[in-house]
Amino acid sequence: MTATEFFLYLIYGYAMLTMGNFAIRQKDLKLTNIYLIKSLRYLGCFGVIHGISEWLSMIIKLEFYPDLYLYLYNINLVIKAISFAFLLYFGLDLLSLRDKFKRIILKIPLISFLIYLGGFILLIVNFGLDYHLINSKFNIIIMRYAMGFSSCLISALALFINAWSIEKHKSLEISKRYKYLAWVFIVYGFMEGVLVSKANFFPANIINKELFIEFFHFIPLYIKAFIGFVIIFFLMKVIETFSWEQEEKLSRLEKLKIASEERRKLGIELHDSIIQKLYSVGLKIEYLSKNKNGDRTKDILEEIKKDLNDTIKKTREFISSNAIDELECEDLEYNLEQLVQKFNQNQSIKINLNCKICLYSIGHLSSEKSTQIYYIIQEALTNVIKHSEADYANVLLEGRHDFLYITVIDNGKGISPKNLNSQQKFGIQSMKERTKLAGGLFAIEKIKNGTQIRIQIPWEEIKK
Repeated sequence: MTATEFFLYLIYGYAMLTMGNFAIRQKDLKLTNIYLIKSLRYLGCFGVIHGISEWLSMIIKLEFYPDLYLYLYNINLVIKAISFAFLLYFGLDLLSLRDKFKRIILKIPLISFLIYLGGFILLIVNFGLDYHLINSKFNIIIMRYAMGFSSCLISALALFINAWSIEKHKSLEISKRYKYLAWVFIVYGFMEGVLVSKANFFPANIINKELFIEFFHFIPLYIKAFIGFVIIFFLMKVIETFSWEQEEKLSRLEKLKIASEERRKLGIELHDSIIQKLYSVGLKIEYLSKNKNGDRTKDILEEIKKDLNDTIKKTREFISSNAIDELECEDLEYNLEQLVQKFNQNQSIKINLNCKICLYSIGHLSSEKSTQIYYIIQEALTNVIKHSEADYANVLLEGRHDFLYITVIDNGKGISPKNLNSQQKFGIQSMKERTKLAGGLFAIEKIKNGTQIRIQIPWEEIKK
């Protein structure tokens, strides 16, 4: 190994380790609904493991441990395959798939690695420990082409899909950064997955490292090391933008919380005032019932009339101040959390809310649609509490690139169209009409243990 190769392996491994460490650290960010942030843990694992693999490659080439050469060589191949499996996890997790499909899709990296490991061990058992050193065909085809190159392409595809969706709904600048990152993965996929050592089978006999060196007059490690730092740069740019927007969102939510607290105080004040008025009216009515022919009957009736009118007025003011006329898209999650908290405090059914929405990177909802969604969920939960006889209910809001998916599931007795009372029919009809006004699709069905409501609300286009 030349001094140049030594330093390039050192720098390449360091770049991958740094990128991996940076990606893993982002798990502490509060941007839990941004797909890229949520998927970074897999990219981080890829970076760390791949960096270790490159440094191990450097140690093997330096022949520090000649007696362990074959063992280290084979171990390093397995470590590299593990890193590509994590990169495949990153790409698949970043794809916009609903949870029930994603659980199936995310098994592919593990299955791929197990197939590779099974074949890897089987060849060693049958042909000896030095088989993979002498014959590179298995590792080139399975690990480089099938795992390495495909994982980079899938990661790039997922980044492009996210970029197109962000460009359509939100920010052109963020979209560009996603696209740049996608192109970086395509280049890296070619360098790490296609540009392999020359072999006597297609396409390794045509596209290989030897041809690259002959044409460009430098080894691919230069580009690989550079790519590691480029990935860090674009990740920082994307996260920087989202962090700024998250701060803006938190600021708005804080203002909303303050306004909500003011309404709560107003509610307590009016509540006490209304009770006092009604209590006073009750005493006066009791007096009249005992003194039907008293001299003050007319005056007391006037007082009762005035007290009732005042109570009605204050009640209307209270309702008006606490009702949601229009709910902004960014405040939907906060208001739903408050709604669920209120329900959980006043009845025995446990309600869980899970919001997987990133409005900055997925789509836009008008205040009218957001308000309709709020009242649809409120009506659904009210029906669960009144009619389901359930122990718990789950509410899931899942933002994807095509729709906002809303699911409400309970473990109650289930819905039966024949046995619906008029109040239940009215509630379901109300949800259907609100969904229609929002341009969405509504479905309700009896499942094995309870009832399931499924709603799809399309995102809206916004002007750039």
